Amino acid sequence: MLKLRAVIVLLVSAMATIALFVDSASATHAGALVTCDNGDTYTLRAVDNGAGFQSPKQGDVLIFKEGGVLTVLRLSVNGDLRFSFAETGRAKNAVTEVTCSFTIGAGAFFEVTGVLNAR
Repeated sequence: MLKLRAVIVLLVSAMATIALFVDSASATHAGALVTCDNGDTYTLRAVDNGAGFQSPKQGDVLIFKEGGVLTVLRLSVNGDLRFSFAETGRAKNAVTEVTCSFTIGAGAFFEVTGVLNAR
C-alpha cells in the first residue's frame, strides 16, 4: 500500500512538472504581431514573471509597444470561445470595439475583441 501511494505521488508530481513546462512554453506572447480590424498593427509587450509565464496574460489586457492598451471583452483561441462579457451589457455600454488577432510562439491563434485606448 505504501509503495502504491509513493508511485501515485511520483506520477502526479511528474505530470504537474510537465504541465508547468507546457503552459510556460505556450504562454510566450511578447513580441507577437497584432493586426486589428481598424487597420492598425501593433506589437505585444509582456514580461516574464516568477510564476513561469508572461504578464499581463493575453486574456486580461493587451499592452502594445507602440503605445495603447486593448481591454479584452471577448477572447477566442483557435476558434474556441474562452470568455465573453454578456452581449447585452456590452451593447448598453455603447463603446467602440475593435477586433484584433495574433499568433503566439506555440502556434495558438488568438482573436480578441475589446476597447482600444491609444496613447
